[in-house]
Amino acid sequence: MRFIANALAIGVVVSAVAHTQALQVLDPRLPRLRDGKPNLTAPAPKTSDGKPDLSGIWRLGNDRYRRNLAADGTRVPFQPWAAALFKERQGGQGKSNPSGRCLPRGVPAVMLVRDNPWKIVQTPGAILILFDESLHYRQILADGRAFPEDPTPTWLGYSIGKWEGDTLVAETMGFNEETWLDEIGHPHSDAVHVVERFRRRTVGTMDIQITIDDPKAYTRPWGASVRFELLPDTDLDEHLCAVQSKPQG
Repeated sequence: MRFIANALAIGVVVSAVAHTQALQVLDPRLPRLRDGKPNLTAPAPKTSDGKPDLSGIWRLGNDRYRRNLAADGTRVPFQPWAAALFKERQGGQGKSNPSGRCLPRGVPAVMLVRDNPWKIVQTPGAILILFDESLHYRQILADGRAFPEDPTPTWLGYSIGKWEGDTLVAETMGFNEETWLDEIGHPHSDAVHVVERFRRRTVGTMDIQITIDDPKAYTRPWGASVRFELLPDTDLDEHLCAVQSKPQG
């Protein structure tokens, strides 16, 4: 088990992290080299119905996207109010980030924490994403349904998906306005529409093209192409977060 405790004092945040040894579980589905190690450069696997199989434990390949989704130098097209809020969050050095109070990260931020991997469980009608962080989950419903007319706003939104060739296209809407898009504090409104294009390149790599479409907060869509890496022969550990108040002195 991993346990994170955030002790909140007046103007002070203290955090402690305890780690146990990672689970070692041999995955019989993975192709192997002669020495028995997983062949992570082998072609991406397929399901029985011919779709790309996205299953596995994944983590962010480059940690810079956790902090800043625009890390590639993208010029973020802010609306004025969003630019002002983003600047305010910079001044606070991330102290107002809801994740610091053990509240859920939204999409895509929950996918972008390298130390907190996530697991895809793929079925014909739904792709489930299980998170190491605080035991959250997402479901991408790929059974042909449309969005509900008036979804209840949630931290992780409501996701539907479809296959375009070898790419899973997931669209997510219905967010509340509490989450940040990344650790640096790019904001969003309740109108945000996140599009993710999942493409598994090899056994060991998957690219996700992330597009943020939020006309209330940005003048045009923007985003990034982010690579993720497979963590073979393991499974999710428990990761719990607790907030405790601690008086000074």
